[in-house]
Amino acid sequence: MGSLAPPQLPTINFSAEDLKPGSSSWLSTAKQVRCALEEYGSFVAGYDQISPELHNNIFGQAADLFEVPLENKVKNVGEQPYHGYMGPNPAIPLYESLCIDNVTSPQATHKFKNLMWPAGKKNFSETTDSFGQLLADLDRTVGQMIFDSFGVGNEYESVACCNSHLLRFIKYKVPEDPDITLRFPMHTDNNFTTIVVQHDVSGLEVKTKEGDWINIESVPSHFLFMAAEGLQVWSNDRIKACQHRVKHRGDKTRYSLGLFTFNNGVIQVPKELVDDEHPLLYNPCDSRGYTRFHASAESKKAASRIKAYCGIQVEN
Repeated sequence: MGSLAPPQLPTINFSAEDLKPGSSSWLSTAKQVRCALEEYGSFVAGYDQISPELHNNIFGQAADLFEVPLENKVKNVGEQPYHGYMGPNPAIPLYESLCIDNVTSPQATHKFKNLMWPAGKKNFSETTDSFGQLLADLDRTVGQMIFDSFGVGNEYESVACCNSHLLRFIKYKVPEDPDITLRFPMHTDNNFTTIVVQHDVSGLEVKTKEGDWINIESVPSHFLFMAAEGLQVWSNDRIKACQHRVKHRGDKTRYSLGLFTFNNGVIQVPKELVDDEHPLLYNPCDSRGYTRFHASAESKKAASRIKAYCGIQVEN
């Protein structure tokens, strides 16, 4: 018998012109989205609204960004944990990142640009504003589809109105030891949903329920959409946060971008997602409080940080 083909994530097309709420195309795509998230916690989104030119331009800006002096980078700070500059540390020595919180606000991008390049930077704001808004549009489309697929589409706006989008620029340096392949260890994200964009160098992997790892290739107009812990809470564990890592060989610096959607309110499980087969698993989750808890030393002792923070103990 031949060997089994390695598992692959579903690729779902979001570029169809007739993808309008309520249309047959919308409903069939929403069904694909729910099935993929329930099975894998993630899927690849085909989305050609971000042109190859814009894709290349944003990564050109990303490469320039990491050449900024460290004294400027450390000015990238936020009110919440994880909402600022993250430099190499013993746990992730090859990793460095900067971020723009509320990237769909041109004022936020302009402020970030002035911190990094006080003398100015050509096309940074225009490129970042366009890229961030288009990714946020994709996130919003998928979010509405998720709610629609569970029969609570009319509740999406009440959740989305509390969402904000953080765009993170990420760089992975080449290790001195060529045998080191792990760039970022396995984890789940503590926000609501995440979209990851790769460029030139692949390396992102997601873990299946069976424990296999799926490598996500870097393909133009293809973006990885992942469920994070906020969506896991909202769905009452019908959708699990995607476990993922970065691992690759090679002698090239790896750049990627992540759009992290944070809900800044209180996430509650809809009553429609609770029944005898799916008992309520979570208390209302204060999202900003959870971010602070996630960054605490106490949280690191828990097998599941999100369940330690707002989970309900269910008797068997």
